[in-house]
Order: sequence, then structure tokens, then C-alpha cells
Amino acid sequence: MFSRARLREILTHSSFYEQEGKGNSRYVFAGMYVFKGMVGEVLYRYAMGDGKRLQHVLGNLFRNERLEQQFDDWQLRQFVRAGEQFDIQSHKHIFVYAIYGYVTTLDEDTRQWFISKYIIGEATHLLGHRRHNRNLMAQADDIVRQTDGRRLALEMEVTEEGLHRAKAMLSDGTLLCEATSKSWHYARKKASKLALDILALPARKYILSNPDYHARVTARLEAEKEKRKAEVEEREAQKKAARENRQKKWKEQAHIRDLKRRQSQLAAKKRKAENEARAAAKAAKEARPMSAKKRRFLEDKKK
Repeated sequence: MFSRARLREILTHSSFYEQEGKGNSRYVFAGMYVFKGMVGEVLYRYAMGDGKRLQHVLGNLFRNERLEQQFDDWQLRQFVRAGEQFDIQSHKHIFVYAIYGYVTTLDEDTRQWFISKYIIGEATHLLGHRRHNRNLMAQADDIVRQTDGRRLALEMEVTEEGLHRAKAMLSDGTLLCEATSKSWHYARKKASKLALDILALPARKYILSNPDYHARVTARLEAEKEKRKAEVEEREAQKKAARENRQKKWKEQAHIRDLKRRQSQLAAKKRKAENEARAAAKAAKEARPMSAKKRRFLEDKKK
């Protein structure tokens, strides 16, 4: 996405040239206004809260300290070109805006990927959602704060029976709910869960009554079912192929063993026939009558 030559072009300040009209000022303008508007559109679509909160989040996403940190993290100093009198150190954010401006010229998928990875993804602490957040009261308080600006807190007291009572109180003194238990911690946990359920109930009712939600859930379940079915079929096909390969190897090995056994039998039969032939030839030779010449030879040998 960013070649070295392209980075040189994006990060060249107008003070580097003697004549006017050159430099990255248009990229800087696009980054400060066009790109920021794209991020604002993403927040408008997906982030919770009223307009004041979204404005606060957008301002924090583009504060100078954060831009300067990105300048250092991306190691942009090696590509920056500016005039000798220009103070790069105090204008790091300008060059980051130039990078943002160049991103606005790319295709939609690349822009969304860049915003998700480097803008929203690195600033999840500014948004209302907390991944793996088990603080139920903090979640309930966040919902109340974003809804009407009030805050939610727990107040603890001990009843006459010696039990612990946790009250979920709004900042205007309204009692939202309460829970009682022998355990101090469990009373707080029960009250926090109940408060979160009460606050989330309207949104949950709306979602459950929305036919599009049920259609999406049904489609997701069907997709998961088809995925599991495909995975099972793939595993079965792999097992079947493995069994067939094993059977094929066993048959080949059995054929080789049978061939060796037959060759051994044929060799044994051949050796037996040769031994019998030699024995028969020897017996026939011994059974022949001795010639007169051989008899005289043996008699002369005895003398």
C-alpha cells in the first residue's frame, strides 16, 4: 500500500521546494477533513452514545498526542522531507494527517481496513464496549450514562435480620432495584445483575420483536449447521480415504507375500527335482555292468 517512493511523496512538506504549489498540503487537508469525516461516519453507524459523546470520542481519536505517537510507531521520520528552517519535531501530526489523506484516495475496502486497524482498533478504550468486562455494575452505569446522563451506584446496608442489602441507586436518588443476601459480595452481585437486566430489557424486547433479528439468527444457525455438516462429511471422507489406503497397502503387502511364497515353493520343487535327477543318475551309473577294460584296470591296480 505504501511504497518508499510513495511515502517520500506523501511526507514531503511544501517548505522542501522553493516554488509554491508543491508538497503534501492537499494530502494534509484530506486527512484533517475528509478522513476525519469517514471516521465520524463509522462512529455514527456503530458507536453507542449521543452526539456529544461521539464528538468527544472523535476528538480523542485525533488529538495531537496520539498522532505524534503514531508518527513514532510508524517510523515516519526517515521518509520526511522539509526545509531546513521547518521544525519537524513539533509538526509530527501534520505528516500523520498526510498519511490519512492518502488513505482517502484508496478503495473502500482498504479505507475500512485502515480505519478499523489503526484508528478504531487502537482506541477501544474510548468506546463504551469493554471486551471481557465482568464488572456488571460498570456496564449498567455505562448504559444509564449514555441514555440520559445519570449515573448508577450501589449502596450497601445491613437489615435488622443481619442480612446485607445492596441498592442500585440512580444519581437523582431513584431506586432502580435491590437485592438481599447473607453474603456482602453476593448481595452486590445480585443487585448488579438485576440492574443490568432491567436496563437492557427495552433493547432486548425491541431486538426480539424485530423479524430481521430472527431472520439473521435463523440464517446464522443454518450456516453453522451447514458448516458443522460439511466438517463432519469432510472428516468422514478423510477417514474413508485413510481406510481405503490402508486396505490397499494391506492387499499389496499380501500380494507380495503370496508372490514370494510361490517363488519359494517353485524354487523348492526345482531343487527337489534336481536332487532326484542326480540321485537317479548316480543309481543308474552304479547299476550298469563293469566293462572288461575297467575290470583289468582294477585288477592291475590291486597288484
